[in-house]
Amino acid sequence: MRSRKKKKRRSLFQLIYQALAVSNGFLIAALVMSVISAGVAVYSGYQQQKIANANARRLQIQAQREQDAADRQAQIAAKQRKRERARARVAFAASGVDVTEGSPLIVEAEDDYQSELNEATIRAQGADTAWRSKSEAQIQVAKGGAAVTAGYGRAAGSLASGASLLKD
Repeated sequence: MRSRKKKKRRSLFQLIYQALAVSNGFLIAALVMSVISAGVAVYSGYQQQKIANANARRLQIQAQREQDAADRQAQIAAKQRKRERARARVAFAASGVDVTEGSPLIVEAEDDYQSELNEATIRAQGADTAWRSKSEAQIQVAKGGAAVTAGYGRAAGSLASGASLLKD
């Protein structure tokens, strides 16, 4: 690996030496600027990718929090339903209604059904919101990858522009 770095350094120094051998100072400056511009383009692409990946991580965390919040809300709704049912049973029993058969059971069954629908709706809404955040996270990751690719494209353009100066 060390010899590889030396080869890269050597080739970079050879490039610089060749550029310095050219008599036109403006040409040298233009070549150096094209190399610097290429490096900045690649660096910029990677920086944009880092930002996009950080945004994606934040969105993934947000999605999990949204899902957890929906689960907590559904649990709270279930506990509230149990408390309401207990109050209703006490009220029925206090008024002399038999709570083990007939209309009270039908009312409880309907209440159970509505409560389960409510809890399922809360969870589904949380899952939908979390899904949107996860989708946005995936988009952010894709944008980061595109930024790196675009950075390399801009770098290639800068180097090609600099190389075109050598033809003259």
